[in-house]
This record gives sequence, structure tokens and C-alpha cells, in this order.
Amino acid sequence: MKLSELGEREIIKILRRNFEECDRMLVSIGDDASVYDLDGENCLVVSMDVISQKEHIPVEMTPRQIGMYVVNVNLSDLASMGAQPIGIVTSLGLPGDLEDIFIKELSSGINEACSKHGICVLGGDTKEMREISIACTALGMAKKGKFLTRSGARVGDLICVTGKIGSAAAGFYCLIENLKEERFIKAALEPKARIREGLLLAGYANSCMDISDGLAFSLHEISRASKVGFKVYEEKIPIDPRILDVAEKAGVSSRELIFHKGGDYELLFTIPPEKLKEIKLNVNIIGEVIPAGAIIVNPEGMEETLSDRGYESFKS
Repeated sequence: MKLSELGEREIIKILRRNFEECDRMLVSIGDDASVYDLDGENCLVVSMDVISQKEHIPVEMTPRQIGMYVVNVNLSDLASMGAQPIGIVTSLGLPGDLEDIFIKELSSGINEACSKHGICVLGGDTKEMREISIACTALGMAKKGKFLTRSGARVGDLICVTGKIGSAAAGFYCLIENLKEERFIKAALEPKARIREGLLLAGYANSCMDISDGLAFSLHEISRASKVGFKVYEEKIPIDPRILDVAEKAGVSSRELIFHKGGDYELLFTIPPEKLKEIKLNVNIIGEVIPAGAIIVNPEGMEETLSDRGYESFKS
């Protein structure tokens, strides 16, 4: 069977079956990042992502934005684990016919993003390749027992999100349809990792992940990992009202942008109601954890099943 038929989820299952875990590995393949117990108290949190010219870099994205993007998408995985980032290692695969201004602006964007998060580039590698391909490894620290995973959601938890949802997807459609909605385009090309929010949630939230692959996909992932269900209310999803105009002009449903297309690097988390009151964080409650099911309540109050669709490598 071809990898394009398997999809990323099934490929990850194969990798998990074939890779032996280290004795000190607390979280391994399948979450937003891996967690390694250093000394019984402190943990190393590691995440890696690859962006390629064909799949992730629109022609409108500047070299500086590419640099900022690769840092933020990797740090977003640390944010969802409630980890404090300490640095990145990056490998740059670049075509030899690029002009030197490209590498100057790319590295400037990487440095700018690192500086904003209080970290630096620890090293890396550079190779000539046929198209742009950038791999980045993000390293962070967390206290044992204080990091977040996808698997801790409990019945009765509130389901919450940071920021507005669907803006990045709307931005990509704006680029495709040549719609002049700069705030959506900025959301698509310049995502920001929610490090502060992740650190505040550590020790309070029961589960967390970022929404880069789509809100519906992320809800189902937490549901699967935690062996629970969810009920979310469509009217409670925080969106920019202009998304409705973009959806209409692009000929796509607004629900598709908000739930399934992905690109938002906001955090989705579950938390007991009493603990949400203890943290000073501006978030939106969109539903609650239930024993079983994948329910979305539409604006008319009718319950439907929310399909498990989102961005998936090899298939999307």
C-alpha cells in the first residue's frame, strides 16, 4: 500500500510499533512533542517539523516570513505541551540558484522569531537541495508532572480555545482568490506560537494540543487519546465575522474554514471549571467533555456528528 493511501496517522502507528522507547521517555511518538525525564524532576521536551516549498510555502510568503514561520510552527508544539522553549536546531535545504538575499532574509526571520520568544538558534546544518526544505527541532523544558498531553481530558472538563479560529484558512483562500483581506493573510503567513498561554495552562489544564491541522481533527485527537467524547457549540466558536464573506466569495462553507482546513496555531485544551477560574487567561469556552460521541450543536440547537476531517500529510 502506498503512503498516500495510508496517510500520516497510519504511518505514525507503524513507527510507534517499530521504535523502542527509552526507559526515561514519558511521552513518545503521537503527541505534539516527546518528553524525556532528565533527573526525576526536570524534563526535556522535543519537537520537530519540516516545511517544504511545495506543501507549505505560498509564493506570496517572503523569505523573512518563511524564517518566522518555521520557528513558530515548531514552538507551537512546545506551547501545547506547556513547555518553556530553550532553543532550536535547524537544517536548511536550499536550491543553489537562490540569490544570497534569500538566505540573509530567511536567517533574519528565524532570528527575529527566536528573539521574540527569548531563545536562540543552537546550531544546525545546510545542504543543497532541489527545492526549499527546512527541518527544525525545538527544545524545551518542563517540570515532571506539569507538562500537558492530548490524553488527560476528563468527563466534565470545559473545552476551550485561545484566539480566533479559521482566520489562517481564510487567509489562504484570500491568496487563492486574490481577496484583499490583510488580517487573514497575515494570520496565514505569520502564525505565532502561544508559548505564554501554554505555560499558564501547565498544571491546570488536563489536556492540550494546537489546532494547526484543524479544529475538528484536534477535537477528535484529544477524544481518541483520552477515551472520551465531546460536545461543542458552533455559535461559541470565536471567529472573525469577515470569514463569512471570504467563504462566500471563495465558494466554500464557513464551517469548512472554521473546523476542517487548519492553519491556526491556537491552543485547544480541556480544563476543570474550577481551575479555569484560577488562571488569568482570556480564552473562549466552546463546549464540554462527555463520556462518548463527537457532537456539534448547530446555531438552531440541533445536534450533529462532527466529522473527523482535517489536514493530514500524505493524504491532504
